[in-house]
Amino acid sequence: MKTLVTSVLFALCAVSLMAQSPANLKLNLEKGKVYTIKSTSKQVIQQTYNGQQFSIDVNANNVITCKVLQQVNDVMDMEFRFDTIASKISSPMFNKETNSAKPAGSDPQEILMNKLSTYKLIAKISTAGKFISFVNYGQFKDSVLFVMDSIPATKRDDARKLADVLLKETALQSMVEPLFAYLPEKAVKTDDSWETSFFIVASNISMLSLNSYTLKGVENNQANVTGTSEIESMPSNDPNAQMTQELKGKSTFDGSIDLKTGLIRKSTSKTQFEGSTTVKNNGEEMKMPMKIDGETTTTMTK
Repeated sequence: MKTLVTSVLFALCAVSLMAQSPANLKLNLEKGKVYTIKSTSKQVIQQTYNGQQFSIDVNANNVITCKVLQQVNDVMDMEFRFDTIASKISSPMFNKETNSAKPAGSDPQEILMNKLSTYKLIAKISTAGKFISFVNYGQFKDSVLFVMDSIPATKRDDARKLADVLLKETALQSMVEPLFAYLPEKAVKTDDSWETSFFIVASNISMLSLNSYTLKGVENNQANVTGTSEIESMPSNDPNAQMTQELKGKSTFDGSIDLKTGLIRKSTSKTQFEGSTTVKNNGEEMKMPMKIDGETTTTMTK
């Protein structure tokens, strides 16, 4: 009987130690191996104009591949390729569909997006998922801009303006930096929390995302993590901007992380924003209230 009780106590102790064993959530990627990150998102934008409300539906599908070129201590040179950046916008006023993976037509956006997906961008990323810097930003930008010569002269000015937005270093950083922003700086135990932050830069808006994550448990060689984000647009520093947006919102995150690689197996995030769009025209300003509800699903495969 005494032996049985001792065995039970040892078993309970072992279970307790296993439950409290820290999980080392960090990127541990095989050099030269290609990893694929896929995301699908749906957004419904409710905007009010002259007292009338209308809805804009935005569906996006993105595929990004990455691989480690070399690693020195805890810093990797990682190569990214934006294989597919596709979106479909539906509204009462207009409909627009773009897909960087398809042959470019005559639209400057299609041409630039197609070239954006052709070349590879290299960044230094820490094993804790932190963006450090780009290695070949200048070369990448010049390679994409080389396509300007093939754009008709009548559309070249519009293409240049669009390129300034798409190829801004901070805009490209905001396409890479959030990919691994769920990782902590050190090993964590169940119910431990950690914080990260990054900027989202797109078109004429820059937003700061403050994120908090919690490890809910470890099971079947994966870590289950939940999180919340507070997201708010930054004031525009361009006095000549014809359109600005003020947005504030929250996002929730629920995902599973592969313990071996540190990659997300699958995650779902839901976001809600409220704010307004301000349009300047001949010295007059018009403010249009808006509300955005969105959901994004992300998977990573090797």
